[in-house]
Amino acid sequence: MNFEEREAVINSLKRDIIELPAGTIQVSLGMDSIYKIIPHRPPFVLITSISAINIEHGIIEVKYSVNPKDPVFEGHFPGMPVYPGVFQVEGMGQAGLCLSYFIKNNTLKIDESSEPVKGLFTRVHNAGFNKGVKPGDELTIRVKSIEDDDFMGLMSAQVLINNEIYSHSILEVYYP
Repeated sequence: MNFEEREAVINSLKRDIIELPAGTIQVSLGMDSIYKIIPHRPPFVLITSISAINIEHGIIEVKYSVNPKDPVFEGHFPGMPVYPGVFQVEGMGQAGLCLSYFIKNNTLKIDESSEPVKGLFTRVHNAGFNKGVKPGDELTIRVKSIEDDDFMGLMSAQVLINNEIYSHSILEVYYP
């Protein structure tokens, strides 16, 4: 992706919600399934369910409830708590790894033999924050694959609350 293409994607991510196209499958996959396809574990799992997948278009939707008792709010910021942007980007990355699992395995199934995706996010090409995420907010995270091969993937992502864009990023993942 060249500079002009990346800038066009960034500008779109700020304003246009990543839509779920026709053919998107609604699913209800919880933590047991997520643990089988990504390596993250508590206390650093920042997604709680997978709600929609479209392998053909390379799109996933996941959910996360921001725990109002998360100790991060004690210092970020006292009297005016805001969920850190870096955690939002991490949640987008974890959703992206879930998407990678489905794309690389070309399946919607997660079974006992499923293994976590071996992927390392190496670069955030862009991250932007439109609004502050508060304790107790219900996040919808959507990720769309831009490029993906055996070596690397490039993804656009958004955090939505009530169908409004709160944050967005373009992430690059390396598959060792």
